[in-house]
Amino acid sequence: MPGHNGIEENKGYVTPAEVSSMPPAFGVYLMKNASGLVIYVGKAINLRKRVTSYFQKNHPDIKTRALVENIALIDYITVGSEMEALILEANLIKKYHPKYNVDYKDNKFYPFITVTVQEEYPRIFLTRDPRKDGSLIFGPYTSAQMVRRYIDMVQRLFKIRVCRELPKHECLYYHIHRCSAPCIQKVTKDEYRAQAELATQLLRGEIDDLLTRLEAEMRDASKELLFEKAQAVKEKIEAVRFFVEGQHVHLQSRIDADFIAAASKMGKILYVVNIIRQGKMIGKRSYTAAPRIDEDEAEMLQRFVIEYFRQSDGKAEVIVVEPEYAKTLAALNGYFSGAAEAKVRVTVPVDDDQRALVRIARENAELHLAQVLSKVDRSESLKLLQEALGTDRLPMRIEGFDIANILGQQAVAAMVSFYGGDPDKPNYRHFNIRSKTTPDDFTMMREAVYRRYKRLRDEGLDFPDLILIDGGKGQLHAALDAVSELGVKVNVASLAKRNEEIYLPGADLPLVLEKNSPALHVLQRVRDESHRFSNKCYNKLKRRSALESVFDDIDGIGGKRKSVIVKKFLRREVIENLTLNDLTEEGIPTGIAEKVYNSLKALYNKSSND
Repeated sequence: MPGHNGIEENKGYVTPAEVSSMPPAFGVYLMKNASGLVIYVGKAINLRKRVTSYFQKNHPDIKTRALVENIALIDYITVGSEMEALILEANLIKKYHPKYNVDYKDNKFYPFITVTVQEEYPRIFLTRDPRKDGSLIFGPYTSAQMVRRYIDMVQRLFKIRVCRELPKHECLYYHIHRCSAPCIQKVTKDEYRAQAELATQLLRGEIDDLLTRLEAEMRDASKELLFEKAQAVKEKIEAVRFFVEGQHVHLQSRIDADFIAAASKMGKILYVVNIIRQGKMIGKRSYTAAPRIDEDEAEMLQRFVIEYFRQSDGKAEVIVVEPEYAKTLAALNGYFSGAAEAKVRVTVPVDDDQRALVRIARENAELHLAQVLSKVDRSESLKLLQEALGTDRLPMRIEGFDIANILGQQAVAAMVSFYGGDPDKPNYRHFNIRSKTTPDDFTMMREAVYRRYKRLRDEGLDFPDLILIDGGKGQLHAALDAVSELGVKVNVASLAKRNEEIYLPGADLPLVLEKNSPALHVLQRVRDESHRFSNKCYNKLKRRSALESVFDDIDGIGGKRKSVIVKKFLRREVIENLTLNDLTEEGIPTGIAEKVYNSLKALYNKSSND
């Protein structure tokens, strides 16, 4: 409405129905629910294009659909560049803490070292659940063994206690020279705290400062003619140097840097940071994030780097990220150059040392992510799977089928059973296929499914909540034909490996879930396990197979050569393009190789004509 001065205020928001009217400009958008609460903040190079993408029909991302259902208004602010959008987005997320934005969680199940500096006589111990009680926390470390080595080193050098409460009498650690026994006043409070401070310097990686203090202490002892004390301090110096040389990765330059790498799977992203101080790796930290919507990993990295730096010690001069994130550098460096408190530069690896540290971080990220995923609540994944497939029941029991055969011979179908998202091996089954001796996976799949559920029907046993077929639309229809003939009702889906497409009854197009979807991960586990089990059953059958007898009448083919032929050449696609040279390269003499070649080709032709 025009104002008194003839000017009109432009509203800075749109409704979901009006998103196409947003400008194609750099900016930040704030999605709000019906109560006006900000539930998501994002940045965009093109506001109209980015926000419109959320509202596409049948969006493949479940979390995005959940977000969209709660959006009532969308505020937006246009800015002049991607860097400005990144700065504004970070500030707004910090201000509103939106429900659907990424929450970076510091992983706590790895081993840490705690030093209780808030206590009168600090103690040191290993923990997997560090608490915010004023203690100093170091880690996480790659293994509990490494933590115990550090603690042992601290005890030997600085005689710090490990007991929960001060005992009334000295313990064994005092007698083996691992504790200075503050419990019986064998050391003053000031002396003990000075030793504890030296210990924390070692754990922080402040090695140069620690050695400087120890060397000064050694010189002072010598000047006062306290030669035994000076010798003891000298031994500490040598021990620290030896220990540090054995524990830390070195860079040629004495920089303070953080090396960041990421791994993603099953709807989670995990970041590992290798922490370098004074050119030495002193530890690492691990963070997980669960994207609330289908976001670009490069944008997530931008947010993580900003949030991580806010939580870190702020000493890093350089943050090094993986080369594939090179396009994010300009925006990140623009952000940090505009932040008065941050004097850090973001880059990609520039030499072999830096590339090695990024690679180590990536390997650790993949290992840590596997640990994180092992703790994911299976029921949540199953609920997401039910929603994605639109089934009428939670898929607590899933039975998966796969076919294995060679040239149509000795075909076997394998069925695996999963309950609550985990393998239920006592209920695995396999079926020797009877109906076909030619390569026809559809017919074989139909037979296996029919036999399995005819038995369950006839014996009045419970059916699974979901049948998963390894394959595409053809395999799905074969399974549906079997259950239709039996007159039973059961949910059926198939998963095609090439593009991880999910085929469902009555759907013209396959369902494609985001690659990190927990629902997809459940199906992949069942599919991969059915494939493994089918190969195991087939290989067991193959060892007894009459196919091997094809070569029994060829002179010069004993058990060893027969094993090589069966393992390397007894597959349709191999035989089709087989040459004599392929056989002779495996050490089979030319004359014998010709006979083997003819036998294999005859077997191939027979299977093709059957």
